[in-house]
Amino acid sequence: MASTAELVTASVADLQPKTFRTMTTKERLHYIKNIITVEPLIAAYLLASIICGPALYNLEFEKGCRSNLQLNDSICDAILSGEATNYSEENEKIQILIGDMHSWQIPLQSVMPLILVLFLGSYSDRHKLRKPFLLIPVLGEFFAVAGCILCVVFMKEWPLASQGIAQTVIPSFFGGQTMIVMAVFAYIADVSTVEMRTLRVGVVQIVLNVCTPVGQAVSGILFEKIGYYGVLSIAVVCYLFAILYGIFWIKEPHQPDVISKKSFFVDAFDPKHAVETFNLLFKKSKGNNRAFVVAVLFILFIYSIVVTGEGGVFYLYVQGFFNWGPLEYSYFITINTVIHLVGTLIGVPLFTKFLSLGDLMILLITFVDKIVTNIVFGLAKTDVMLYVATAVSIITGISNIAIRSLATKVVSQEDLGKAQSLFGICEAIGPAIAAPLYNKAIYLNSLDTLPSAYFYFGAILHVLLLVVIIWMYYASKSEEKGDIEKEQPNNANEKVSEEFQMTHI
Repeated sequence: MASTAELVTASVADLQPKTFRTMTTKERLHYIKNIITVEPLIAAYLLASIICGPALYNLEFEKGCRSNLQLNDSICDAILSGEATNYSEENEKIQILIGDMHSWQIPLQSVMPLILVLFLGSYSDRHKLRKPFLLIPVLGEFFAVAGCILCVVFMKEWPLASQGIAQTVIPSFFGGQTMIVMAVFAYIADVSTVEMRTLRVGVVQIVLNVCTPVGQAVSGILFEKIGYYGVLSIAVVCYLFAILYGIFWIKEPHQPDVISKKSFFVDAFDPKHAVETFNLLFKKSKGNNRAFVVAVLFILFIYSIVVTGEGGVFYLYVQGFFNWGPLEYSYFITINTVIHLVGTLIGVPLFTKFLSLGDLMILLITFVDKIVTNIVFGLAKTDVMLYVATAVSIITGISNIAIRSLATKVVSQEDLGKAQSLFGICEAIGPAIAAPLYNKAIYLNSLDTLPSAYFYFGAILHVLLLVVIIWMYYASKSEEKGDIEKEQPNNANEKVSEEFQMTHI
């Protein structure tokens, strides 16, 4: 008969967690299934979008040339191949058409997701339903690709506006990127601890940063080899994979015991729940820092304006003034993404593990880098200088990780969905303002004088963000100091304001 000591030793051994190497195949699969959640879905969603990028940019020029302006094939072929030197007047007319379309397309694209996220974020919180709101936007993108295929079929018959509606307006009725971002980060917050949350956000960002250069590297080549139909068919397959993966692999978080006698539409779109979402800005509660919530909203708002605005104008800029086509553009974007990936992989552990910097200090450093980057881009006159500018921007990609991490820490666990809704609303309003601001107010008005003016505008906006970050940093230090002074001596060694600690990425 075994001794008591042996039984205790055996029991302790059984309680010790197994390493991945000592697990059985079934246990490994179960472990992987628990660890890998939304990453493949987001990767497929992103890959489809990126692979379509150069093709859809080119389709805008082709639609504008062949359908709206009805120019002959030789002129259109020259412009589309990047040999627009002899047709600068025609090329400028096409750019104006595209700029005008972007100025109404993106605001329309932003309105519906804003409304949906406002109501459905609260509904998602109450019922802890995240999965439907991960899948619905993917379904919308599937329909968008189908619409773009029809735009190619009816190249000369359907005008440029038809592509604008199919590509962005139709998927907006399914929540678009705003809803899927809300659902992803709310889901991550549900299935991870506060300590692990930033790491999980970082993992998602790194997965995206790995997938992005892969998609960008092949997007231009694929378009050159297999054309519109081939590229859009690949996107259809990616979206179908994402939908099936979400249905059969992703599991909902633990469901609360909520019994609602209302129908889905009555419950989800009840105006009082929208009011509850906005009340987050005004109510005092443990774990919610109202001033910091407003500050993060402002940061996200300005950040989304700059990212969307510059992204929407950049292809027009390099096509018109550097004579780039889809292939040159895809090469540049690939290198740009690889540089950002390297910067993220090196910068995240450097800033957090070795330098022990918090989210706010990381944002301060990356925003300074963004200001310098935009100045170099604005001064660039050659292709080489554009690549130098993107090398300077090596750590700007970390900004998004730090903002996402910060956004989950300024509110309590119970209000995460509402907070993500507010942040999603800001990210929806930002592009709606960015499109007309960058396309019509800045780019088209400076086309003949200083076409790179939009880079300097982005730098100025980031100076404003630096002011906000510095204020948040000193305010958080002051708040922690005040809380420490109020603590009893026996609690002096406990962490202050645990719900809003600047945990490291």
